[in-house]
Amino acid sequence: MEIEKKYLLKELPENLHTYPSASIEQGYIIVTEKEELRVRKKGRSLLLTFKRGSGTRRHEVEIDLSKDEYDQFKQVIIGMPIHKQRINYPYRGHTIEIDIYKGYLEGLIVAEVEFPSVQSMDAFSPPAWFAEDVSEIEEFKNKALALRGFPASLLRSWEDTARPSWHFKQSGVVPFRTTDRGYEVLLITTRKSGKWIFPKGIIEPDLSPEDSAEKEALEEAGVSGTIIHDIRESYSYDKWNGRCNVTLYPLRVAKQHEHWAEEADRKRKWISQGHIDDYIETGVLKEAVAHILVKLSNIKE
Repeated sequence: MEIEKKYLLKELPENLHTYPSASIEQGYIIVTEKEELRVRKKGRSLLLTFKRGSGTRRHEVEIDLSKDEYDQFKQVIIGMPIHKQRINYPYRGHTIEIDIYKGYLEGLIVAEVEFPSVQSMDAFSPPAWFAEDVSEIEEFKNKALALRGFPASLLRSWEDTARPSWHFKQSGVVPFRTTDRGYEVLLITTRKSGKWIFPKGIIEPDLSPEDSAEKEALEEAGVSGTIIHDIRESYSYDKWNGRCNVTLYPLRVAKQHEHWAEEADRKRKWISQGHIDDYIETGVLKEAVAHILVKLSNIKE
């Protein structure tokens, strides 16, 4: 018998990326109102899981799979595969499993707590950073996420009010390379307006700000290299009924990939540092980049 509760979060614990975590991939093979059969890869474990029931209490049977069996089951999943990072956070004798969803579910984070008994569940006192209990809400169940995507009610609430606080903490990079004429920087376009910007995004809770910024550089601009950790600049801008705070790091580009995750949605362009004002419209961003380039010039190559 599986006894657990699932919650949304108001905010995240500090230094979440320092706790034990595992990457999870899962897909559903059979889904009915009361039963589900899923296949899951968690770290090196390959599992086939059958669950019956709903809400906070369900029967569960789990068996190990070989790599060939897992691959065969993957071929017959329905809906979309789910990718998430699970972080194990200790709390008053319990382990809170914080699931950070990726891909088409990016932005969704839930916390699950499993209990040895109903009495233990009833006695549980959630931490202050927990929000709504969504254990009984269908659209937050993993099978619903796989079949129908991001919970519509959560998107509607974000449109009416500010998003969770962690969405407003962002990091990005100024990709650069050195030429005989000085520095060149790599710009990308936004998806919707086509304006020129630098790669940036929400700091992924399972990553440090620098690692999250490097990930954005690879996904949005298709470049990889080395972050210079001693140099950083910050700026702010308004979005999502709130104020986003961005930390920028210089990224010395070692490789420009021919294909990248967002190549269909963005253009990229190398420009000399003297032409940044011709492309970047936002004053605070131009100022932050200018400060980064000045600091770079003071570093002995």
